[in-house]
Amino acid sequence: MTSSSSSTSRSGSRKHVYGVPSKCWCGKALDTWVSETKENPYRRFYRCKIALQNKSEAHLFKWVDEAILYERLDLLHDFQALSKDFSAQLQSQRSLLLSRDEEMMKQIKDNLLQMSTMLNEETQKLKLVIAAKDNSHNNSIFTTNGPITKFTIAIAVIGAMSSIYWKLI
Repeated sequence: MTSSSSSTSRSGSRKHVYGVPSKCWCGKALDTWVSETKENPYRRFYRCKIALQNKSEAHLFKWVDEAILYERLDLLHDFQALSKDFSAQLQSQRSLLLSRDEEMMKQIKDNLLQMSTMLNEETQKLKLVIAAKDNSHNNSIFTTNGPITKFTIAIAVIGAMSSIYWKLI
């Protein structure tokens, strides 16, 4: 039973109940009975026991097949409303996620660009430091007072002396 199953109708009239009823207007529980009339043979209906005993009083009467049909139509209507609401919420979430995705991609690209720039700057600084050290190291080695120059002169002198010595012998 859905929320439409009640002992009063939607319009407030005691003549009609929407959906599957749960109680009679008198407050008694309903039973399911089978019609024995020629117009509706073996058709089931809802009725309370008091209504069957005292047929002059106005008590609830509802065909079971109509009650179930209205109940299902009401469920279908509720389902369609929920489906529409869910679709709207889903679309809203998609839009939100897409905008967040675009923002995050832009932020990632900006961060990558900034990191690339910083890396290039630091690489240039490192190259300058290495070049300065190479120049200072090369200048100190190849100057006239540098150790390589002195070593080269010493080898040349020793070679010249060896050559003179071997020629004299």
